[in-house]
Amino acid sequence: MSYADGWNIFLYDTMTGLLAQQIDVPSFTWSMSVSDASFSTSKDKGFGEDEIGGIELPWAQIPGVDAAARASALMPYKRGIVLFWHSAADDLNLPGRPILAGALGVRTSSRDDVSMPFVSMLGLLESRFLVHEGGFGSGPNNSSKGEYKWSNLSWRAVACEVIRECTEAKPGGALPIDLPYLNEKGSHQLPEVSGDDPDQVDSSEKVTKKVTKPNGWTETVTEGGKVTVTDHTETVTSKTVKVNEKYTVWSNGKRVEKTRQVNKTITTGKTVVEVKTVTEEKGYVVEKTVTKTTTTYTYDSNGKQTGSSKKTDGPAKTTEQKTTDVIYRDFNVTNHAAADILKTIANSSGGPDMQFRPYLTEDGQHVRFRFVAGSDGDQYLYQDRRLSLASTPAEGATLENMTVDRAAPIERVYAVGAGTGSGTLCYLAQDLSLVNRADGWPLVEATLSDSKAEEIGSLKSLAVASLNANNRPLMQIKGEVNAFDHDASGLPLHPFGSFWPGEMFDLHVDGFPDLPDGTYPVRLMQMSGDETGKATLVFDIMEDPVV
Repeated sequence: MSYADGWNIFLYDTMTGLLAQQIDVPSFTWSMSVSDASFSTSKDKGFGEDEIGGIELPWAQIPGVDAAARASALMPYKRGIVLFWHSAADDLNLPGRPILAGALGVRTSSRDDVSMPFVSMLGLLESRFLVHEGGFGSGPNNSSKGEYKWSNLSWRAVACEVIRECTEAKPGGALPIDLPYLNEKGSHQLPEVSGDDPDQVDSSEKVTKKVTKPNGWTETVTEGGKVTVTDHTETVTSKTVKVNEKYTVWSNGKRVEKTRQVNKTITTGKTVVEVKTVTEEKGYVVEKTVTKTTTTYTYDSNGKQTGSSKKTDGPAKTTEQKTTDVIYRDFNVTNHAAADILKTIANSSGGPDMQFRPYLTEDGQHVRFRFVAGSDGDQYLYQDRRLSLASTPAEGATLENMTVDRAAPIERVYAVGAGTGSGTLCYLAQDLSLVNRADGWPLVEATLSDSKAEEIGSLKSLAVASLNANNRPLMQIKGEVNAFDHDASGLPLHPFGSFWPGEMFDLHVDGFPDLPDGTYPVRLMQMSGDETGKATLVFDIMEDPVV
């Protein structure tokens, strides 16, 4: 069978990805994104989301010889829909490149037709929870003691672990998802999920634990968030000497005193080393103070102590990032929807962009999803090539109907950190260069808060980052492309599937009324369209070149 250029739509099995019957959807809408692209001074960028709307079909399009068969073909969550885009460059015997795919939701049927909502892969994961199989409620008094703990993993590796535990580790949980980042190492502070804190003890309670060892002891004192470990080690040197020892014996009924030589061990030296390590968590860092005290004792030839000297090294203070552990506890299951955890990771400062991208397997019979995400070092999605678009008033424009939205700069950010009342940590970040110009801008202010920022350095970095992102006039470019556009040889210029939200473009602008001519590097954030080949592109917010 040969396929025509344009959209080809199939039903498929959501658990295996096996393609079923091709169907004809006369009209529909679709959209896909990498994150929130709206103008906002404080926002969660979110997880890449896919949507298909307006799926309303006559019953003649639904496979099945009777009511039961038709119902089976449209079983909610069990069956899915995939949109392929076929271009002139694709194999005629294959349906094209899958662009969007997901499960069918709970349908609404009438005698004439059926409407079906679309459930994206992320939507499916909203109904999967990270919790141990067979462990929930199985502890003492029906408690749940289980926990997941992953250490030193990258953000996207943690995301893969969460997806794996919420799919293949559950009965009936299989989904055709590839997880390429399992076990990838990372070196950042992992995001926390509300409610996953360990069982708390009274912060004023002082807990002391002492353990003996062959040459000393170790004492650990925990008081609130402060832990003091004292390691006491004694090293003793000695020698064996011969000494005269008097003893008494009976001889002929009388007590007789005699002398003999015996071995005696005497102390020749003693060193006591005491290392005190105080560890205290402060926000996103751990402050460690180490003090080493060495006491040396001297002895005479008879093993009698004659004196001592003491030397103290420190205190030496170091600041380290917290260990990169992430813990999810079973009792907090209400906050453990897989989709919510993925969004928490994506919304963390520096968190990676994430998407589920469908692809057709080599056998041409299955659709699978490749989980793609930015790395700890580069939060943006990897792309192997960079496309170009042009907006001109003449023929040949590849970005049509271009518009530019704008936002005013913010010159001040009031940041509030940890603490209560008048003791709350505060920092003001400001850049009044635009305000103080001859033709100055009016002052615009904003606020932010982070209760975990317990040091002024951490709070300052948050405030400065927010200010730097908004202290200049901003703009956002939008426009339309046609996936049927081709070059003189007939090859498609930018078919769907050759670019994705999150990727960079070079946009050549010529003759726009209030935007200077030039080439602008722009990042695609959202794209949407319908049953035609046209799509609206929304690019990331960027600095306006005209101040």
